[in-house]
Amino acid sequence: MTGTEPSGRGPDIRIARITPAQLSAYKTLRDEALRLHPDAFDADIESEQARPPESYLGRLGLGETRGGSFLLGAWLGQELIGMIGLERQTQTKLRHSAELNSMMVRPEHTGHGVGLKLIEAAIGEARQALGLEQVVLRVSTSSQSAIRLYERAGFQGCGVLPHAIKLVDKGGQVRYFDKLTMVLIL
Repeated sequence: MTGTEPSGRGPDIRIARITPAQLSAYKTLRDEALRLHPDAFDADIESEQARPPESYLGRLGLGETRGGSFLLGAWLGQELIGMIGLERQTQTKLRHSAELNSMMVRPEHTGHGVGLKLIEAAIGEARQALGLEQVVLRVSTSSQSAIRLYERAGFQGCGVLPHAIKLVDKGGQVRYFDKLTMVLIL
């Protein structure tokens, strides 16, 4: 989905696939997401910070002939203010499924419908992929606003993995976060 999407509230947000030339902006936003929300992502900021932007080239799905793998960005002018990814499973028996991931909207732009636009655009692209039947995601159970957002987009919870994320702070304090698996049948 490309083009300008009127929001009804404030400036227009353009949702479009992220291109190789925009991977630097993607990495900057991804690093911010990992720093701000360590419980929401499987990756950690310490490991990911050292990766160069071009290391995410595979996430663009450029070689995926059947579709179902991509990164989308939400753009306000030239600024990347949100992102979402979809990664199609590669194993033959799992190719009917893809994982929604890397969802992030900059804090100053939340509450304006940007997240829902990103999710709806990703679902629209997923529905165009040959043979793709379902989209799965995992969200921290502590993030009730994200869960409600995914539910508004049509996802349903189907199970909780306890202690899915383990965070250890510099003082050795351990915190666990459960993850809710949600699915949308296309």
